Amino acid sequence: MTLLLDIKFALRAAGNVHRKGSHRDIFLFATPRGGSTWLMEILASQPGIKFFDEPLSPRRPYASRVGLNGWEQLMPETADTEWILSFLQALQRGEFGLLNPTPFSRNHRFFTDRCVFKIHEIEHLIDTVARRCDAQVVYLLRHPIATSISRNALPRLPLFLTSRHYAQLLGDSADLAEIKHLGETGSHFEKAIVSWCFENIEALRYRRFEGLLVTYEELVLNPERSCDLLIEHFSFTDRAAMWNAFERPAKNIGMSHKQTLDVMHSRDAHARRLGLVTKWRKRVSPEQIEQAANILRLFKIDAYRADEDLAQPSYLLFSDTRELLAADGAQYAERPARGQGELQRT
Repeated sequence: MTLLLDIKFALRAAGNVHRKGSHRDIFLFATPRGGSTWLMEILASQPGIKFFDEPLSPRRPYASRVGLNGWEQLMPETADTEWILSFLQALQRGEFGLLNPTPFSRNHRFFTDRCVFKIHEIEHLIDTVARRCDAQVVYLLRHPIATSISRNALPRLPLFLTSRHYAQLLGDSADLAEIKHLGETGSHFEKAIVSWCFENIEALRYRRFEGLLVTYEELVLNPERSCDLLIEHFSFTDRAAMWNAFERPAKNIGMSHKQTLDVMHSRDAHARRLGLVTKWRKRVSPEQIEQAANILRLFKIDAYRADEDLAQPSYLLFSDTRELLAADGAQYAERPARGQGELQRT
């Protein structure tokens, strides 16, 4: 196994020559199972892009080889911040070739000049990473229930529950006690919702970074306007390639629930998009929706209502997104969108 990994890493290292160009690199921050691979591939569709798929995950086979030894190394109280920044900056320079995309895989290029990083950790360092790595940030949100029912592992939840940093963010001791109880003894569903809230509280309650915040649901329902926004915001050039990436399932589609696979096979594009946004409802009970609503209240997170498909209006970018969802019903017809300035630019 070690020999095979050595060969694989050697092929990756030889399969790319990177020279940083004039455009800033992009860091995509998201929660696992929130559509981040799909969005990473959309961004990586552009000429000259090299992508790094979760370079900070301790579960990657190269982790110990680059000095990444566990989740504690990425948490606020115990993070080796300078190591994290130095590691990311080294990747920007083209070092650690064993992390390069596999040659001839989707969006692999032999010559690159700009990087896209998909990150599922270090939420407390988003602004620091943006400044020290001279990078642009895009933050991806997805409905907490849709995300949570797709997750099997919650590796950082025990660390969140014992973190002084997050206890201070939450403040209220009674709420914190109930959150800890649910995180320790609740169902897997409740634990996953708790983990989602910990993973997103920095961005949703404190917004300590400058960047573009997008929701999975809006990217799915409003792909043409989303495509144009990403092209303009990141100074991309190949709209046709990006549009093809919007219409193509992510490479990890095989990890999805059978219901998702069935939806993806629909020939009706509008029905397919509606299905991707609303399919979670068929997998949860009214009791679970109320459980999720209670946990969101405990965290004082209002980006989503547990019983609605879309994020709240202030988190939407386009005025017609709710209308696109309402094409399958009238539940949103009388709710005007007040988005982030119609097109959020940062």
